[in-house]
Amino acid sequence: MQLSKHEQNSIIDSVTVLLNQLDPNGVEPGGHNGAPWDEYVSEAQPMASLLINNGSVTTDQIDAIWQKWFSEPLIVIVGATRAKQFTASLNSLIEPAQQP
Repeated sequence: MQLSKHEQNSIIDSVTVLLNQLDPNGVEPGGHNGAPWDEYVSEAQPMASLLINNGSVTTDQIDAIWQKWFSEPLIVIVGATRAKQFTASLNSLIEPAQQP
């Protein structure tokens, strides 16, 4: 899939929003007394890259990214159900664009 730089940045922002909503580390990004809005952007970028380059991402891939940054998979932190829902939300960022 060939996306413009603007579209790629939009996907990174959307992934960041989803991570902020999930807030696996409980840091309340963008909140009054929370972490900065872009707290999870370092993790969002490789997730967005997978979406852009592969057209989808798996829970195992998300776990590997989280493992790299935090030494444990996301599924351990948020549970299997929330991790799978998060993965589905990520994939929904790309899938509608692929429809004719």
